[in-house]
Amino acid sequence: MPVLRSSILLENLSAGAYDGEEPIYNTRFLAFATHYGFRPWACRRRRPQTKGRVERPFYYAETSLLNARTFRSLDHLNEVAAWWLATVADVRIHRETKQTPLARHQEELPHLVPLPQNAYDTAEVVYRTVNCEGLIAYRGNRYTVPWRSIGQMLPIRITESELIVHGPHLDEIARHRLFATSASGQTSHREEDRPQEDSHKKHAVLKERFEQLGPSAARFFTALTETRRYGKQEAYKILTLLEAYRREDLVTALEHAARHGAYSSTSVERILAIRATPRTALDRLAEREQRHLRSLMNDLPTRPRDTAEYQHLLDGQTSKGTPDGEDATKDDTTIDAQKTEDDRTDAAGQDP
Repeated sequence: MPVLRSSILLENLSAGAYDGEEPIYNTRFLAFATHYGFRPWACRRRRPQTKGRVERPFYYAETSLLNARTFRSLDHLNEVAAWWLATVADVRIHRETKQTPLARHQEELPHLVPLPQNAYDTAEVVYRTVNCEGLIAYRGNRYTVPWRSIGQMLPIRITESELIVHGPHLDEIARHRLFATSASGQTSHREEDRPQEDSHKKHAVLKERFEQLGPSAARFFTALTETRRYGKQEAYKILTLLEAYRREDLVTALEHAARHGAYSSTSVERILAIRATPRTALDRLAEREQRHLRSLMNDLPTRPRDTAEYQHLLDGQTSKGTPDGEDATKDDTTIDAQKTEDDRTDAAGQDP
């Protein structure tokens, strides 16, 4: 079973920085350490006695494993390295411990931490908005997503060999083979991402997307599809404007166009170009998070309590004692007398 140490020494802290003598770790590195369950231990600068001995094993591997050998491929190197560990490195008597590495490993095994079942996810995460053709762009290439996601900003995970698209609820909706870094202008298609031939179903999906923008957007969509020959295609283009403009600005533009009977994607684009300011990628992410927070905060709102509800607590305190407040007066008089006596004592004890 693969295992690792419960704490790992770090020299020349590349996974963070120092604030004076205290280490400040990179957040991604801390996530990595948390996943595998080990404690990072940064060696202090200019204190070689606190650092582990890591250089000598590299010299041993270079002179024993790599010296005078050639390898056909990485797989061949791994095969020879496995043979070398089993027959040479792990069965030799170590000069310091007087034991073989295998025997030493068995002694240390109870103090080691087992590896988690799944490896740490090192995938890059980016956000992309789906254009009117149902495509997202990454490094000069394009990848299809389900056409009903047009206009949405979606999270994308990039691994060494794949591009994985997730929906608004983080469910996987598309997976593509990643193009090589040297490729440009290529498009990866998935047959299931294309619009279905059922025109009624496409109309229903588009109508649902506009209804999510509000009643005025839904009315605009109905008028657009009834008065324009290619109303559905223009509806696609209008949804992709969410990539560049805020949701509120788009709804306002739709209302303005409807008041003047300008039911076309071109009219909406012109209105936005004059009346709205395109948003940045950070604005799009902030808007997404704000909608998520509002949905959480509106789940179970807490009503502020009226101060009159606490009045009975104050009434209960003042009702204690005699009706005329004689006990309170006596207590105040006693306190004042005691304070005067203490002041006299302090004055008498001072040096002349």
